[in-house]
Amino acid sequence: VIQDLFGLCMCMLFLETIKLNAIKVGATLLMVAFFYDIFFVFITPLLTKHGESIMVNVATSGGPPKADPSWCEKYPFSADCKGGDPLPMLFAIPRIGDYQGGCSMLGLGDIVLPGLLLSFASRYDESKRVMGLISGGSGRVANNACLDSAGNSRNKSSSPFCFLCCCCKNGYFGPVMVAYAIGLMMANMAVYIMQMGQPALLYLVPCCLGTMVYMGHKAGELNDLWEGPRVIRAADVLLYGEPPVENAEDGQEQEEEERRSLEGSMQNEEEAEMT
Repeated sequence: VIQDLFGLCMCMLFLETIKLNAIKVGATLLMVAFFYDIFFVFITPLLTKHGESIMVNVATSGGPPKADPSWCEKYPFSADCKGGDPLPMLFAIPRIGDYQGGCSMLGLGDIVLPGLLLSFASRYDESKRVMGLISGGSGRVANNACLDSAGNSRNKSSSPFCFLCCCCKNGYFGPVMVAYAIGLMMANMAVYIMQMGQPALLYLVPCCLGTMVYMGHKAGELNDLWEGPRVIRAADVLLYGEPPVENAEDGQEQEEEERRSLEGSMQNEEEAEMT
């Protein structure tokens, strides 16, 4: 329990300190971690002498118990029934209702890396809300990912992913959070089906990153999200003050950029109120 509390504090501190300003950074980190997890869970058993996964062995400090579960049920203090202790860099969640006991493990990286994308989505939604309030709007954030060609909201769509963007009509954070929960559920189902450790990012990255990219593409905001939303920079300037500039030309460019961000926010707010 204490280890899990320390892990929770580390995740909160990391997400409070590190913030993304564009999804291209988060996409790069997630894709690198995606292939890293796959390699060390599925490929290393093919390269090691005894066919052991390096990731599982490192995470459990030697792997699970070597003896048969029925033997360990009779002789729990046998040397072969004592598995390794989990590292302090993961959550150890006890399995409730499992007669064999044990725990499920979730690495902190499986939380903080998708968490960077979730925090970015939250900042983007709140920045649009703040700029909408300042421009005289209601401050509501509209989700334009399920609009038809005329710009009107659609109640039904032929797209199989529309439930993610229409079930939470207040921006990106809600749908990406739903996608994270779905990816985590898929990872747990894979563990029980395959009876072996699974790289959680194998399921979390396509769900979270794919959902945000899809919604950004449908809303016409993908390029802005990829390069760094102007509305986030404008909101940061309003909340924390203008950053220092080297010369007057840079200052004029920054003011022009903020002005365009304000105009874009006002336009989005008007479209949201019309729909």
